[in-house]
Amino acid sequence: MLRDALHALRTLLFDPRSFFETHPPERSLGSAALVVVAVAAVTTVAFVAIGEYMAAQIDATVTVTTMEPWPESTCQSFADMNGSLPEPCTIDEPRTKQVSVGAKLRDAIYGRIPVVFFGTLLGWVLVAVALHAVGAFTGSRGSFTATLAVTGWATPAQLVQTVLGAAGLVFLLSGVDFASDPELLAEQLRRLTNTTGTAIGVLGALVGTAWQAYIWTHGLQEGHDAQPGSAAVASGIVAVLLFVLSLA
Repeated sequence: MLRDALHALRTLLFDPRSFFETHPPERSLGSAALVVVAVAAVTTVAFVAIGEYMAAQIDATVTVTTMEPWPESTCQSFADMNGSLPEPCTIDEPRTKQVSVGAKLRDAIYGRIPVVFFGTLLGWVLVAVALHAVGAFTGSRGSFTATLAVTGWATPAQLVQTVLGAAGLVFLLSGVDFASDPELLAEQLRRLTNTTGTAIGVLGALVGTAWQAYIWTHGLQEGHDAQPGSAAVASGIVAVLLFVLSLA
């Protein structure tokens, strides 16, 4: 069964015309949706792995306030009511503790897991809408169900972008000696955030979108009975838009 699945994946990526002849888009939406879920899971795992790598590189702590003393007037009102004072009324100075910046980053990464996973699923639908709309202008005729299936089947090509993008980020981070001073660290992270991407990441985006366009073209030909030219134009336009957005 695994061998059959790998063979189907290889055919999809390198011979999509043959693949769609045996997996008509109109009748394979369910399987395509499972592929999208699998890609979303892999993308999420890659996102967490990069987050863990970044967190492990950061050896800095920040002081955070855990409790502030309350104003005397507020505390007096509690004393007048029941004589029992809340803990903030029993301290004269703010209570603080040291928190690892890496740990806070790790918490933020894990908090965004649903965004990454469900964002991938939402992206599938949005790309399908764009491909269907552009295809209608270029002469492609067919159901949205078929377009949705074609777009879903093409999502494994996104993993090229994910893998190369992750490799580029690791390469970028490997050359950074993160400061232990929180202010200097914040400046370093700002510079990294403003980096639009390494050459490896840009290459990944280019290869990933072009590969998807290649699969879309053959999928639209089969699923919409579209002419090769109209299918290629629609796929190319959407791929260019995706590539530009990936660099934003």
